[in-house]
Amino acid sequence: MKNRRGFTLISVMIAVVILAIGVLALSRTLAGSMKANSRAGLRTIALDIARQRMEFLRSQPPQTMGDFAEASGVDVDERGRVVNGGKYRRTVVVTDVRTALVSVTVRVAYPNGTAPVELVTYVYTGAVT
Repeated sequence: MKNRRGFTLISVMIAVVILAIGVLALSRTLAGSMKANSRAGLRTIALDIARQRMEFLRSQPPQTMGDFAEASGVDVDERGRVVNGGKYRRTVVVTDVRTALVSVTVRVAYPNGTAPVELVTYVYTGAVT
């Protein structure tokens, strides 16, 4: 009976515990990856909203930049349309830098974001010669 071959109950239990630890680690990694992917998607949408607003502002007459300031911010949906209770918060700040030069900053805060997306451009508001 000394030459019995096969697995003992202890060795099978150790193998099951090692396998369970591996599966648990893999599931935590997958959950973290899905969360990061979701955040990246929200950030991408916020960036698209900011770009869309910045392009709209660039298409306006430079002298009217101050008319588009939204210092208190507005709620917008995924397409950048103003709606009550939108998931995203868009802010436009127009600041005088020098004579005939303004800084235009578009910020979009998104759900679960640590910092808003921010785009900045400078617009010459003086006469073109």
